[in-house]
Amino acid sequence: MGDWHEYPDFLDALDALVARSGGESPRPAVAVIGLEGLGDVDVALGYRVTDDLIRRAAHALQAELSDAHVGITGRHQLGAAFPDVAESGFAELAVHKVLRVLSEPFAVGERQVLLWPRAGFALAPPNGGRPDELLTHAYAALRQARRARERLRRYAPEATASLLEGVDLWSQLGQAVEAGSLHLEYQPQVALATGRLQSVEALLRWDHPEYGAIRPDTMIAAAEGTDLMPRLTHWVFNTALRQCAEYRQAGLDAGVSVNFSADDVREREVVDLVAQSLELWRVPAEMVTVELTETAVMESHDAEAREALHSMKDLGLRVSMDDFGIGYSSMDRLLRMPLDELKIDMTFVHELTTSPPHERIVESMIGLGHKLGLSVVAEGVEDAETQVRLRELDCDLVQGFHLGRPARLEQFMERVGSGKRLGKH
Repeated sequence: MGDWHEYPDFLDALDALVARSGGESPRPAVAVIGLEGLGDVDVALGYRVTDDLIRRAAHALQAELSDAHVGITGRHQLGAAFPDVAESGFAELAVHKVLRVLSEPFAVGERQVLLWPRAGFALAPPNGGRPDELLTHAYAALRQARRARERLRRYAPEATASLLEGVDLWSQLGQAVEAGSLHLEYQPQVALATGRLQSVEALLRWDHPEYGAIRPDTMIAAAEGTDLMPRLTHWVFNTALRQCAEYRQAGLDAGVSVNFSADDVREREVVDLVAQSLELWRVPAEMVTVELTETAVMESHDAEAREALHSMKDLGLRVSMDDFGIGYSSMDRLLRMPLDELKIDMTFVHELTTSPPHERIVESMIGLGHKLGLSVVAEGVEDAETQVRLRELDCDLVQGFHLGRPARLEQFMERVGSGKRLGKH
C-alpha cells in the first residue's frame, strides 16, 4: 500500500475505495484517531516535535496495516481507511489494532512519549455514500467516544443528532449562565459513625425549555474544551460557596462538595477562582471538597493539572476521587494525587447486600482507602439494609436516596433542619 498520505491524497484514496465498492458488501470503513497526548507535547516540546511525532505515528500505523490507507486528517489526528470490510465487527477489530499500535510509547530523545489515542469509526452505507460524509461520520463517532470517555466508538445516526443538539446546548448554555436559568440542588452526605449530616454535594441542574431537564454530564460535554467551561465552573463553585455560607449561617454545620472536570484543573485561573470565592464567602476551606471522577483524576496527568490540585490542597480544600471503581486507576498515579477521599461508585453499592462479589469489592475498596489514609464515601445508598452493612464494613460516609434526594436549597433546608439525623442510624 506504500507510505501514509497527506490529507488531500487520503481523501482521494477514500474516494476511490467508496467508488469501487458501489455500496456492495464488503464495503470500506474509515476510522478517525485523535492523539490526545500531543497537546501536551505542543506545549512542552514544541510544534516541530509534534509534527515529527504524528508523521512517525502515521508511518508506524501504515507499516502494520498493509491493506489500508493511512493519512493525517487534522491537527493531532490520523485517519485509516479499510478497503473491504464484511461487517462492523471486523472494522472494530481493525480499529482495536490501530489503538494497540498507537498506544506504544514513541521515543523523543531520551523521553518516551505516549500519544493517548482515541478512535471513532464508520462503515460505508449500503448506497456507498460520499467519502467526506463517511469521514464526517467517523469524526462524529470520535466526538461521542471522547464525551463518553471511551477509547473507541462506532458511528450511529444518533451521534450526528447528538452533536447538533450539543451545538444548540453550547450556544444556549452561555445565555443560561448569564440569565440565571441554572440552579444547584443539594444531596446530603451522612457520617455513619454519628448519623449526622457532614457535607452536601452540589449538583448542577438546567431545566431547558425545549429539551427538558439536561443532565449535568451533557452540560459538561457541551462546555468542555471551550471558553464556556471556566465560566460554568466559576458559576457553580461561587454559587455553591454562597449557598453553603447561607446554610452555615442558618445553623447547619456542614461542608459542600463541588464537581470539577478534567478541563477545570487544567485551567490556569482555576486556583485563583477558588481562592477568590473562599475569601468572598468566608467558608472554611477545610469544609469544601473538590470532586473529580476517577477518569478525570487519571487524565489529569500533566504538570499543570497536578500543580493545580496541590495548590488547592495548600489553600486547605479537600480533594475527592468520585465514581471510584469504574475507571482505570493506576496505583502509582493514585499515590501521586493529593487525595483526601474516595467515593465508591453506586454500581457496586446497589448490589452490596445481594451479591457476595460486590460486597467483597466494596470491602476491599474501603480497606484500600483507609490504608492510604483517605476517608471513604459510598454513593447510591437506597435502603436501610445497605446503610447498616456499610457501617459494619467501616465505611465513613454515605450518600443516596435513602438519606435524601437532591433538592434546591430552600427545600433542602426545610427537609434537613439544623442537626437533624438522616436515614436510620
